[in-house]
Amino acid sequence: MNWQPYLKASWELVMESEGKSQVFLDQELEAYLVHMMARNFRKTQFPPDIVCLEFSRAKTKDDYRDIGDSCLFVDAWDVKRARLVDRQYYEKMGQIAYARAAIATRPADELFDRIACHFGLLSRVLRVLKPGVPNYAL
Repeated sequence: MNWQPYLKASWELVMESEGKSQVFLDQELEAYLVHMMARNFRKTQFPPDIVCLEFSRAKTKDDYRDIGDSCLFVDAWDVKRARLVDRQYYEKMGQIAYARAAIATRPADELFDRIACHFGLLSRVLRVLKPGVPNYAL
């Protein structure tokens, strides 16, 4: 599969989003967001309403990363948001998933630790891409 069109489109979207949100990520977080979007460009399946159940199935860094990525999309774009959870549910579950991805390898993956810490910023950048989604953190 040729990833170049997905990377280019994702990069353009992230640059536009940073400008609109006035949240400017460092190169490492920006690159992660671009690659995360490119990797999930065609993804239509998001986690079930009870994301915490996905943790029992996760075994690898990639499994936890996928949970974190899905939570980031749900948190930013309000897609398939469960009705019976509070506003911070997907943010907290995403932070936990990325933190677990960080410690799933030895030595710990510092990038995933940073993503867990800056989950809210990444979500704010993505949020401006979808019109009509409230900017709670802005």
